[in-house]
Amino acid sequence: MFKIHNAQQSTNYFYKPKIKTSSDNNHVNARAVTVTISDESKNKFYQSLKFRETNKDDVLGKQFQKFYEEYNSAEAIEKRLLEQLEKEQAYNRLEDEFSLNVKYDFPENTLQHTIKEALEGKVANSSLYAAELASALRSSISMPSKSVEERAAYREMALKQAEYIANNYFTDEQEATSFMNEIRKYYENDVLREKGYIVIDNSDLEPFKNYSSPMTKNNNVSFYTYAKKYMDKDYFERFINGEGNPMESAKFLMQLQNKKEKYNKEIIEEFELNEQQVEEKIVATKKMLASFSWENGIITGTMEEDLPNYLHEILKWNQNMLNLFN
Repeated sequence: MFKIHNAQQSTNYFYKPKIKTSSDNNHVNARAVTVTISDESKNKFYQSLKFRETNKDDVLGKQFQKFYEEYNSAEAIEKRLLEQLEKEQAYNRLEDEFSLNVKYDFPENTLQHTIKEALEGKVANSSLYAAELASALRSSISMPSKSVEERAAYREMALKQAEYIANNYFTDEQEATSFMNEIRKYYENDVLREKGYIVIDNSDLEPFKNYSSPMTKNNNVSFYTYAKKYMDKDYFERFINGEGNPMESAKFLMQLQNKKEKYNKEIIEEFELNEQQVEEKIVATKKMLASFSWENGIITGTMEEDLPNYLHEILKWNQNMLNLFN
């Protein structure tokens, strides 16, 4: 990496040098280099990037210069970055021929492993199916950038699909029941996470509210929550990194002692409001999916109007998942 710094005002440019490989040990020989340049040198560098004056009759040259300037404008760069991000987010391994044949290994005692083992031989790629179904069921973890409603829709669709395959692809009723019990356990855990609880799958810890801790009684507010919310932000960073000092810590403890009742009320009310709002959104999503007509695991019609834009993506996901079955 090659960095150029202006002597008065830092300006970074990135240059990727050719990487030489030693024939002796095949180690890459590359290192970061920093060079400091003056304003005068920086301006010369800028000028070197500009086009020279073109002949007034050089139409092609003018057109290329205009294209170059537009292509490297801030607006154009931002647009390309957004387009690239959209392409990355639109990537669907359920429709990629290479990914359809990729096999995944999962640790035992995980949801993915349970699904993979249960569906071995029933789908074209049980590990891919397991990875996708588990991701949808645990959407609060796997889809942090999506809205509460969208995560709820993925979670509900995954549960519906699990119920469908349990009823249609298991010959042993006991196996089907065991499969659904496991699915519902993870589903319910994720609903709790969405509402603001800390849930650790396959552990002996009971779920606790995110403002509390496993060591506190009756979901009392933890000191960490008080500190994170009300302590000076800069000092909080130093405090959790073990760089606190007695004077500032004592100051916060005094503040906490005087305002603990007020802080408690604010934290709990904020949690309860969020929990209520999330519950309403989840119920609304369930109601929406329940209004659809279903046939062979696929939605065939609805009386609902003004359906959310993200529903098309989820219906497509559901269809692609069902296409994996033999």
